Amino acid sequence: MKGEIITVRKILLEICFLSCASFNVAAQLGDCPPVFKEKQFLHIAHTRTGANPLMDPLVEEIDFSVYDMLWLGGDLALSTSANDTTMMHVDSVFYLGDETTLWALGNHDYADLERVRNFTQRKSYYASHHNNITFLVLDTQDSLSNIIGDQLDLFRRVTDTIQESSHLVLLHHKLFWMYGDSYLQSLISSVTNGGFGDCFYCINPNNFYTDLYPALLDVEERGIEVICIAGDIGFRRSEFEYTSPEGIQFLASGIEAGKTNNKALIFRYDSIQGTLNWEYLPLTQLLHPIDINPPVLHSLFLASDSILRGSSVQIIIEAEDSESGLSEFWFDIVNASGEQVITVSSPVEDATLLNDGKYVIEVTIPDTAFVGIWYISSIVITDSSGNEFCKQYTDDSQTSFVVYTSTVNVETERSHVRIYPNPGTGIFHIDPGLVSLQVFDQMGRRRDVFYSTETNTLDLSGQPKGMYFIRMKTHNDLFVLDKIIIH
Repeated sequence: MKGEIITVRKILLEICFLSCASFNVAAQLGDCPPVFKEKQFLHIAHTRTGANPLMDPLVEEIDFSVYDMLWLGGDLALSTSANDTTMMHVDSVFYLGDETTLWALGNHDYADLERVRNFTQRKSYYASHHNNITFLVLDTQDSLSNIIGDQLDLFRRVTDTIQESSHLVLLHHKLFWMYGDSYLQSLISSVTNGGFGDCFYCINPNNFYTDLYPALLDVEERGIEVICIAGDIGFRRSEFEYTSPEGIQFLASGIEAGKTNNKALIFRYDSIQGTLNWEYLPLTQLLHPIDINPPVLHSLFLASDSILRGSSVQIIIEAEDSESGLSEFWFDIVNASGEQVITVSSPVEDATLLNDGKYVIEVTIPDTAFVGIWYISSIVITDSSGNEFCKQYTDDSQTSFVVYTSTVNVETERSHVRIYPNPGTGIFHIDPGLVSLQVFDQMGRRRDVFYSTETNTLDLSGQPKGMYFIRMKTHNDLFVLDKIIIH
């Protein structure tokens, strides 16, 4: 059979036919993914001012707790670990001891590594795994930009064994990968804070391309994306991005305290798809956290359980989004056999808002709609920030209704047929008697039941609890559709 989609937008109807032989009845909107909160990570660096313990004033106003992870690129204060007072102040802003805060030390953080370890419970270099991403936090102050000794051993253990992660992220202070690449090396003086040389804060000659880069290429060949993120910029620019010919991503972000155009690096991670996207945002935008929470659906039901073909069904929704506001409602309404689908798109401003906060959306059932059982199979609610709530329905009486032909006075005919007790436990009496009947579940599947024309009794005692639709032929040769419920 060919499926038919009836698209509804602002109560305008359009019929189009699918070229495929069949389609998935469950959801023309697409199978609803699990509702999840998109992960957001923030990278920020070089937040220091010229005096302990203060950092950039805007930085100290930002609520970093709204981010799923915080990646610190170093040089947080003028001398971050010089004393407990400064460490406590920085910790109150960045939550240094939290396992989701990763800190790559810079030269201004290096005064007392033991004090750093006491606050973070970590060494100056370590590996970590969160949200299916593997992290290597490197200490580029140790050994003047070279990764050697135990640190190189850690790097090799991780890159040799990593298998299942979607990404490998290297966090480090110095842009040490600029040395050894002819193009990048020519940019050192115009990009980095420390420049090139043999000093403690400089980018020094190092072993990145001899010992680290080949291993990163091997990781990439296993289908794991590699991203290197540095933090020693801010004086000359606040963002830097470069992709190597082999596809390794090199990023850097940092600020200069007091500047008006400072930026931080925001990452958005889709854990379902395994994608990690990023953008540089002004610090002023971080003062107002980005809405990352999906809308909330409290209830959904229909104002009527039977609709005359060509008339409207009212969908009543109680939903909210306290941060950025609701934007649009989408529905798939399908008939039980899956031969027709009504796809509804309604901007929130087109819905009627009731005094109790519920929204009413009217959907006209076209004259071409098949007679029989219909139900809402899925709903998607979007907010103004693009977050989505998605839910599928397969067996919910509140989302089901019956479409009748306009040639039958439905309410009159149905009022002439009495089914009792309804709801019932499985045995139903029908008055007056019928010529015949058929019973369908909510998926439109016909159920084998017994109806006695002598006693006018319908036996559903062998069926599971739930709602069923009954199609009855009366002695007046009229067909009547109704619902029965087994509890």
